[in-house]
Amino acid sequence: MQFAKAMRFTWLVGTLVLGIVCSARAVHAASLSAADFTFTLSRIDGDGRTTTLTDDELKTFFSSARCACPTSVVAQLAFTSSGTTNVGSSTVDAQIEVGSDCDNSSASGCATIGSSLTLSSSKTSTSETISSSSFFNGGSCSTTATATRAWAVIRQDGARLDAPPSLVINLGGTGPTAPTTVKAQSADEGTLVSWTATGDSTTIQGHQVLCSPALASPPTAAYDTCAALPAAGGDGSSPFATLDAKFVCSSLVAVGTNSVRVKGLTNGQAYQVAVVAVGIDGTASKASSIVTVTPAPTYGFDDLYRQNGGTAAGCAVAPSSSSRGGLCVAVALMIGAARRRRSRRWLVRAAGAGVVLAALAAPARAQTYAEMIQSSDASKDSTVATKRGWNLELRFGPYRPDVDSEFAARGSTARPYRQIFSSSRRLMTQLEIDRQMSRRGGIWALGVSVGYLRASGSALEADLTTASGDSTSLTLIPLSLSAVYRADAVRQIVGIEPYAKLGLDCTVWSFGGSATSNAASSGTTGRTLGWHAAAGLSLDLAALDPEASDSMAAETGIKQTALFAEVARYALDGFGSSSALHVGDLTWFGGLMLEF
Repeated sequence: MQFAKAMRFTWLVGTLVLGIVCSARAVHAASLSAADFTFTLSRIDGDGRTTTLTDDELKTFFSSARCACPTSVVAQLAFTSSGTTNVGSSTVDAQIEVGSDCDNSSASGCATIGSSLTLSSSKTSTSETISSSSFFNGGSCSTTATATRAWAVIRQDGARLDAPPSLVINLGGTGPTAPTTVKAQSADEGTLVSWTATGDSTTIQGHQVLCSPALASPPTAAYDTCAALPAAGGDGSSPFATLDAKFVCSSLVAVGTNSVRVKGLTNGQAYQVAVVAVGIDGTASKASSIVTVTPAPTYGFDDLYRQNGGTAAGCAVAPSSSSRGGLCVAVALMIGAARRRRSRRWLVRAAGAGVVLAALAAPARAQTYAEMIQSSDASKDSTVATKRGWNLELRFGPYRPDVDSEFAARGSTARPYRQIFSSSRRLMTQLEIDRQMSRRGGIWALGVSVGYLRASGSALEADLTTASGDSTSLTLIPLSLSAVYRADAVRQIVGIEPYAKLGLDCTVWSFGGSATSNAASSGTTGRTLGWHAAAGLSLDLAALDPEASDSMAAETGIKQTALFAEVARYALDGFGSSSALHVGDLTWFGGLMLEF
């Protein structure tokens, strides 16, 4: 009897537990919806990584190229956190379908692709690799884009969800939008191609140029292509209608850059040129409108200079046997000698202006704060003065080398510099270091400086008027050795210091640019000797905050910080030589001066 009661009790408990479990399962099954799932489509990049396609990418990824030239697509279905909770012990399976209304079980025209996907409480994510061509119903690779959806049609315990997750995709079409306003300028054995982009980094990765006739060894196409690729749109007679990779004539130009110089073309041969945009997923736009260009020799600044009778002689960067060449080398040697003196400690660190300033923070000689903070201004000035020894100037000013003065001096109307580079002045940047030698009647110093200026412009076509696709340039690197006088006594009274400079110069110049030029002088490097004189004023900034100035002097060794401006005359014509390139100017400079 006891045993029978126990069995009945066990049966009742088991029935109750089973009922609770089944009820819970039923509740969970009823709560599953599209919100319990994530459904994504991903591309497989060239390095094997899987990257989820964004909404924007899904609008262009399944272009006609993905139909004719299939690639792999990863379809992934996973539970969200709510789905993991709600699934319970249910069995979930899903099928990928493509169509406009596949959420309707009675809808026609939905194509099933791939195999069945399954999920459960122990398998919360699943995926399948599918060919991109499978998404095209009937294999129609239309160049007209049609909006539709990819669905994950889900069944839970055999019951179909009413609202399955889906993604909007476009089937067909020509991928990204073709660039507009394409231009091609003639260049020597090439062309400079420019365009207006129709996308940004969210939709395209760059552009490639197409040329017909094709190059003997074309660059690799950055977009997907295959022999079955259909016409990309437009006139079927266009050589670029199918985006045949043999017509590619530039490497991929990254998004943000809208021009490229194409090389390897033949002068005198007419070329048809177009540009394609390459989507971030590798699809290509149709070719842009076609422009025609004929490469031809171009004329850079060096060509115009020679053709108009310019007589400047180039030289190698080696000591010259002439007295002028010796002087050029002498200036460089004196600069090098100055660098090898006591300034070596910080000059070695002068890889940039910031490094130079950091190096100046280490004073050349030990100095205590007590030495700087004295009981009177007079004693301060005396102590500071004994510690001065060097000046560093960061100099900037407008500069226009007077190359054309050579032609004006002999009555010629030629102005090759102005013709190529215009009459505008360009920024000259200089760095000067002065070593104080004496303080008798003021500060006497010996200084060295180096500068940089580059003028660039478009080379000209044969008519010597039309700008070509080639560039041409003149680069100046001036080296100077100067005697410097500073009226320090005036500064101590009014805070403004007059100064003057006089010295010798050796300016290294070079012709450059993308123009290959027929002239033997192409790429010539030379040097011009001369002299310079300058007069200016510097404003001591210590007057703005004397205490901060004294503190900086004690902690960094920088005794004076000043702003300066000067008028300078550079007579750089080889001391009247008939074979020197004139690169002088009458101009002004301003900048920052540090004394330490």
